[in-house]
Amino acid sequence: MLKQTWKKFSNRLMPQPLAVEGGEFLPELSLQQLIGWQRYQSALGAHLKTQSRSSLAGQHRSRIQGRGMELSEIRNYQPGDDIRLMDWKVTARTRKPHTKVFLEEKERPVHLVVDMSHSMLFGSERSKAEQAANIAATLGWSCLSQGDRCGGLVFNGSHYQLIQPKARQKGLLPLLQALCQYGKALDSDIDQENPSPLSAQLSQAQPGRMNQVLQQMAAQSGHGNLVVIISDFWSLDLTDFSVLRQISKRHNLLAIQVSDPLEYELPEGPCNLTDGRQQVFFDGDKPQDQSRYRKGYEQRQQALQQALLKSGGQLISLSTREHPAEVLKQYFA
Repeated sequence: MLKQTWKKFSNRLMPQPLAVEGGEFLPELSLQQLIGWQRYQSALGAHLKTQSRSSLAGQHRSRIQGRGMELSEIRNYQPGDDIRLMDWKVTARTRKPHTKVFLEEKERPVHLVVDMSHSMLFGSERSKAEQAANIAATLGWSCLSQGDRCGGLVFNGSHYQLIQPKARQKGLLPLLQALCQYGKALDSDIDQENPSPLSAQLSQAQPGRMNQVLQQMAAQSGHGNLVVIISDFWSLDLTDFSVLRQISKRHNLLAIQVSDPLEYELPEGPCNLTDGRQQVFFDGDKPQDQSRYRKGYEQRQQALQQALLKSGGQLISLSTREHPAEVLKQYFA
């Protein structure tokens, strides 16, 4: 099944969903635009909340204690503690569950991993690529305001740029600049008359390429870093999510899935679908086609949720039509 990136709809039905004033397929991201998200830096708290009292509770910064390098104490297990920090020797000796507590690093490394590949071009009001950049900027400025070091990784089909976390704006600004560069590459890849150097990389995407790129995060040193993956996850091979488990074993893993309403509910009537390379005609007038598409999407969604659950990560869904700060503040207290 194609990655459901849309290039245009039939003119008889509705305007082209990615068309904007001036005719650009993807509105060019600007550094000024991403810096503007700094005004929401106080909207997010320092702690990553969970929807239930699970082992994921308290995975983001703690003002007092958290996952750092220095052991603070070994105490009785409490509901919500990370089971990965269980002290099994003390537990066996005392026959009561005990967990390790570490002193928090003053400047915790935060890695924002942002997908800018072909499938991220799709969007009804704004593209998933633009929304992913907005999410990264919102989280980045919030983390800096809380004293964290921020950096990350930006990637497309076969190219990536790794930026090590640094204090103040020394890591975040290069990351935002990379997002603008990759966004421009996406836009110029559609404009074949004026391609950018990076756009040539986009046409070489391989299935499961995202798994290979994430190995860069799994190789990061230290423990207790926060790794946030912002993507639609179409390029992730869900049959092999070992790399997610590797990341989660040493770091706190948060996945933010960027989606668009039109991805899970196709409009009625005929339309053209494209993954950025191939285009097919979809006859939306047939109920069985709509049903088959919806079933396929739901199966993929369930597989992604299971992969994150089994890997020890947490999944947040955020639509292109939602405000990043408004959604994220529900998860960070």
